[in-house]
Amino acid sequence: MKINNDKMITEGEIYRFLQKVDDKFPIPLSKKQDLKCFSKKLFEKATVVVKHENEEIVAMVAGYTENIVDNIAYITILATLECARGKGYAKGIIEDFFEICKSKKIKAVHLYAAPSNIPAVNLYKKIGFVQYKIENEPRKEDLHLIYYFDK
Repeated sequence: MKINNDKMITEGEIYRFLQKVDDKFPIPLSKKQDLKCFSKKLFEKATVVVKHENEEIVAMVAGYTENIVDNIAYITILATLECARGKGYAKGIIEDFFEICKSKKIKAVHLYAAPSNIPAVNLYKKIGFVQYKIENEPRKEDLHLIYYFDK
């Protein structure tokens, strides 16, 4: 499901956005995976919510709300172009993502964040995400955060 206020977005738009935010993460996305393949995966399998300004994606959250484990969705990416930061777009699109999750009766959403990405960690905590530990944590170097809908 690709959403922008009822407007479908394309795989190409996702790819162009990922190229723009690639080096804005503590470890560039392209160092972890091929951006074309990631765009295709997001387009085909993820729930993607975006914010546009002047016909350009300026903020995007993408995650998995189908075929999930323990009825918990997973946010794989949240990014905002530098020119659009501080406008509340990230919070807004996360809230839209939450609404989709609630409509699917999902009980929680989890994500990973680099501890060095202080603005992102602060945003997640302000929204209500809490630190979460699981056995055999696959990404020990990252913070694992979760948001429960029934608090």
